[in-house]
Amino acid sequence: MTLVDEHGAALLALVRRLCGNPHDADDVFQETAVRVWRSMVSCPRLANPRGWLLTIGYRAFLDSRSRRGQFEALADPSDRGENSPAELAARAEVGGLVNAAVAELPETIREVVVLHYTGGLTIKETAEAMNLSEGTVKSRLNAALLKLRSALE
Repeated sequence: MTLVDEHGAALLALVRRLCGNPHDADDVFQETAVRVWRSMVSCPRLANPRGWLLTIGYRAFLDSRSRRGQFEALADPSDRGENSPAELAARAEVGGLVNAAVAELPETIREVVVLHYTGGLTIKETAEAMNLSEGTVKSRLNAALLKLRSALE
């Protein structure tokens, strides 16, 4: 499975960020690898294999959360114990508010936000991964930022 070998580090980083704990991330990573393996038979040549793989990983994450009936807040990997407890608490509070606001976004907008900001895909890669035009990705990101700004005010 060359695709997972080449882009597995990016996939693992994405699912770890989404899941917030390594055990769930490993489960989602494995589920993604299985889905990729099953899809490779009918999959045409990919213009953006990394984006395609991250999209499958994101959808596997959503499926794992829906099976549990919850959407866990995105973990903040910048918490490395370098800050005071008060700073960590403030960051966790703000992060929780942002994560709750992201969770409330419509799925089509939330997918673009997660792939672009959390997955680290460029606008072009996000567009290719979701079979959208770059303009549509930009407009969805803009709509997401407006909704998030309004929800967080």
